[in-house]
Amino acid sequence: MRRRGWGGRGASAREPAARRLIRCVCATTIALAVVGMLAFPLTAVAQEARWEETAPAPGAFTQGESGYSPLLTLLNPTVGRARLGVADRVTWLPEEPVAGQPTHLDAVQQEFSVAFPLWQDRTHEWSAFATVRSAFFHTQAVLPDTRQTFPEALWQLRFGTVYRHQFANGWIGGGTLSVGSASDRPFASSRELLAGGSAFLRVPQGQRNAWLFSLAYSPTSELGIPLPGVAYVAQPSERLLAVIGLPLALRYRPWATLSLEASYIPLRTVHARAISRLVAPLRLFASFDWRDESYFLADRLHTKDRFFSYDKRATAGMQLPLGRHGALELAGGYVFDRFYFEGQGYSDRDHNRIDVGAGPVLSFQGQVRW
Repeated sequence: MRRRGWGGRGASAREPAARRLIRCVCATTIALAVVGMLAFPLTAVAQEARWEETAPAPGAFTQGESGYSPLLTLLNPTVGRARLGVADRVTWLPEEPVAGQPTHLDAVQQEFSVAFPLWQDRTHEWSAFATVRSAFFHTQAVLPDTRQTFPEALWQLRFGTVYRHQFANGWIGGGTLSVGSASDRPFASSRELLAGGSAFLRVPQGQRNAWLFSLAYSPTSELGIPLPGVAYVAQPSERLLAVIGLPLALRYRPWATLSLEASYIPLRTVHARAISRLVAPLRLFASFDWRDESYFLADRLHTKDRFFSYDKRATAGMQLPLGRHGALELAGGYVFDRFYFEGQGYSDRDHNRIDVGAGPVLSFQGQVRW
């Protein structure tokens, strides 16, 4: 049995990843430039203090199952100030050998997100979001156990809403709902439809600290089951913020020109980044990410099976602020420990497994918020 990509197998399905990368980067640059020019006049240099208040955090609209960063949603102590945000990231993973097969694999990934308020006041906040993630592969690899061709493309599309309410005692509660599809052929049948959601409560403790309680479910998360969370937010000063528990996070600024951040979400989602502001207006950074994704292939033999993707990335790059409302980011680095498999969980990682050699990775991102 041979799988067909979304829309069928055509001449463009196996086009070189480099050509697709150029097209995606051009489309991203043009789209963000048009949005930026319509929304606000660009300035060459942003004032650093003001940029800290208004700039979207790296990955703020691309991390997390719902399109919002779960940590940002939980940590935000203010209701009624949601803003429109748009982000687009294009990543190129050049050709690397496939272990045990006489072929190579290269890929272009793209992540687009938009979030915008629907209605808000001082105690209520209702927003909507949409995310589109895609990965296009150029390879002749086959899944070793079933002899099926490696998917030509993988898609994850989500649409949802977020509601937050601040009670009279200062507590903030709310939840998210999302629907979509994650597959090589999204929405091909009811088996590829997804529904997820979360509920959360923030209980302040004094002026800066708080307890966080959450319950989140996404069928494409690594565990695939509802995940409870209990954490304590400690902010002893403006320089240090620590989230202790689940989720786990840290943000520390030892000097005015250096920021450190890290986060962990079970079981294998890790992010760490150091950001330097030595050369204004540029920001230089170095990052480490341990990533995982999963999809429901349309031709899978068992309904509960998923197609998993794992890798680790060490990257460095620079961010260029665009006025007070946006930024461009260029990064390059090394991707390793990269493999794909099919099964119901990580314990099935030796079934239909494909290992891809380590190699370079290059990404370009633009984001605006106002």
